[in-house]
Amino acid sequence: MKFYLSAVFLLVLSFFRAQEIQDKDAFKKCRKEFNKKICISDQDKDAILFYLDRCPEDAGLSEHSGCPLPDIDKDGVCDKDDLCPDIAGPTENSGCPWSDYDGDGILDKDDACPERFGYASEDPYKNGCMTQDCKKAYEEGQIRLKRFKEESMLADYNKLREKVVNDINLKLLNHKDVVIFTKYEFLTCGTTSKNYNYDCPSYYNYQIPVFSTEDFWNEEVILQLYDRLPKNIIFATKREGEGAGVEYEKKSILNKINKKIKINKYTDEEDAVLYPKYKESTVKINQYSSLSIEISQNDFENKITVKTGYSTFPYGNTAVYKTMYQYINGEWKNIELKKEN
Repeated sequence: MKFYLSAVFLLVLSFFRAQEIQDKDAFKKCRKEFNKKICISDQDKDAILFYLDRCPEDAGLSEHSGCPLPDIDKDGVCDKDDLCPDIAGPTENSGCPWSDYDGDGILDKDDACPERFGYASEDPYKNGCMTQDCKKAYEEGQIRLKRFKEESMLADYNKLREKVVNDINLKLLNHKDVVIFTKYEFLTCGTTSKNYNYDCPSYYNYQIPVFSTEDFWNEEVILQLYDRLPKNIIFATKREGEGAGVEYEKKSILNKINKKIKINKYTDEEDAVLYPKYKESTVKINQYSSLSIEISQNDFENKITVKTGYSTFPYGNTAVYKTMYQYINGEWKNIELKKEN
């Protein structure tokens, strides 16, 4: 019996030692609001007593004074591990929402063609690709195109051209010689790759159905650029895709003073036509700035996205800006500017 009482006494003593007050000031402050029993309790079962626990109702860590790690967007991924701490997203995507780059309603993680609009398919190799119903794709495209045309019927694209030219940042064209890409060729080849097996013909450009890069470039806008740039100007064609590269204009395309020159292209020289703005201009060019202007997307409500690129060749910095213009009350307004790189 004595042994039993001694064991009970030691157990009670150890319990009180476990509840030993570590911070008398904190305990005293707690006692002003609560009773002793509450102050030495552990409601959230995180082994941190109530009077020391800054988050007494939420289990946390001792190094955070009893609080859980912060999670601003409340998605269950603590901020230190969350790649998108301000936007809720699943744990398996590091706290970020799944993206849908091509806007076809199929998340990139499930989309076999994440960069091209497509249709849902039970076949994972075709899901999100243009492989399902070509007739349906064509009919939906025509409905969308009709709506675009009806919305943009009164839009003045000459004003857009003028606005884009006036918005060019001359400071990013830091060489006296500037190559302007006035033509674009997108060269593609067929492939049987499981991720790029397109069955539907391209009836129209999904992102640029009304006003395209080709529509932007005409003789008037080329003359506007000639007047706007205080530079020696060379015109060229830019090729993208298979056989990417640059082809300089070898014949004059403007009724302006011009001269034949050579452009050093790595180990080779290529002929080109230069429109001089300076009294003295070289007959051989080793380095130049370049300017490219492309229409990258049309959207409803008369919105046009223009991609403007500034580069230095053969080596140097590249800056690409995407500007969204909207036609409002007879004028094109700059409503968004975003630098890509």
